[in-house]
Amino acid sequence: MIDRPLLTVAIPTCNGARFVAEAVRSILSQEHICIDFNIHDDRSEDDTVAVVRSIAGDRVRVEVNSERLGLAGNWNRCVEASRTPFVAVFHQDDVMLPGHLQSHDAAIRDHPDLGFVCGASEVIDENGADVPPSVVGREQIESVDRVYGPGAFLAELTAFNPLRCSAVTVSKSAHAEVGGFDPSYRYVVDWDFWLRVARRHSVAWLAAPTVAIRWHSSSETHRFKTGTADLEESIRLLNSLNDDPEIDAKSSRSTADRRLARAFLNRAYDAARRGDRALMTAALKRGVGLDRGILRHVVADPRLAARLAVCWLFRRGRTTWFELTNVQATRR
Repeated sequence: MIDRPLLTVAIPTCNGARFVAEAVRSILSQEHICIDFNIHDDRSEDDTVAVVRSIAGDRVRVEVNSERLGLAGNWNRCVEASRTPFVAVFHQDDVMLPGHLQSHDAAIRDHPDLGFVCGASEVIDENGADVPPSVVGREQIESVDRVYGPGAFLAELTAFNPLRCSAVTVSKSAHAEVGGFDPSYRYVVDWDFWLRVARRHSVAWLAAPTVAIRWHSSSETHRFKTGTADLEESIRLLNSLNDDPEIDAKSSRSTADRRLARAFLNRAYDAARRGDRALMTAALKRGVGLDRGILRHVVADPRLAARLAVCWLFRRGRTTWFELTNVQATRR
């Protein structure tokens, strides 16, 4: 055991009482590692703080923000208030698997100049069951552990964001150097931050999944499906890379546009299922503008084409018609 902690685990909470107990227990059960453990609560209106204190007692330092800081603001507070050189900002819904902190601690001790350590993750549902890759993809950067030199990890980040925040431990000094998480972003705030740190610092990738990410109906990701703001923000971030001399944006942009086009098509499908013609039309138009090739996916899937056509012909509010037609489109 090492008595002097090298890293802090900080959970930025806000109305997280439903799952925070499991997150806290998973952190407290980590073995062969000494850490600081902090909770930074963003003015929760439920029992989040009480749940944390009932489980962790004096093993956790709890801070309730004097005013609501928002997502990026609370993440920045987690890092800035830490007493160690590295910080794991761990989400209130997720579960830390055995050995996670020990593996990150070892990587940091081997390479103390890292900007951050990141790793693979699993995905679970609200009941803790595995979510199949067909529903939520798994992004595997490398099949073996690897350390990237300053700037080298940018190539892994320029087409999409393959990292889950709970699977990352960041250097406090690197966080300060790049100005922290940018509150002007809401949906890609972590992606933007990884890019800025990776430009200047080495990054360690650990291939074994040691975090389980929670995929559930009340998560931020599910709420995105009611619009396209998250996808538009991704385009804004990608556009900002076009003039960056350190990034070969042209070679990665076509890949990024294809991925985003498919995401817009999926959003159009979700809107069609709800009978939301306006959103379906806007998402489909945006997707085709990025990559006309997605039309091939529509043509190749008669059920998907039928779902979109039915939504076009019958405006939102005719839900009985959708139920009667029983058209079951599938994602491609």
